Amino acid sequence: MSMKSQRPRVILEPDLQAEVELFSWQARLHLARKLERWAHQLRVSAKIIQRDLPPPPSPPSLKPLCAAKLRLN
Repeated sequence: MSMKSQRPRVILEPDLQAEVELFSWQARLHLARKLERWAHQLRVSAKIIQRDLPPPPSPPSLKPLCAAKLRLN
């Protein structure tokens, strides 16, 4: 038996591994589809909430310079 076959074929993040270590491949696919749907819904709802917020205040406008000061530039 080679050393390569003893290593896991797939490495998951530790938190995710702890959640799905006993899941079958079908259960993992089901969970993945559910999480993708939820992620899409979260992105869409975040964009809607962001769009509903009032725009950020604009910076104070600068006073126009007189012609004499413009020539100094």
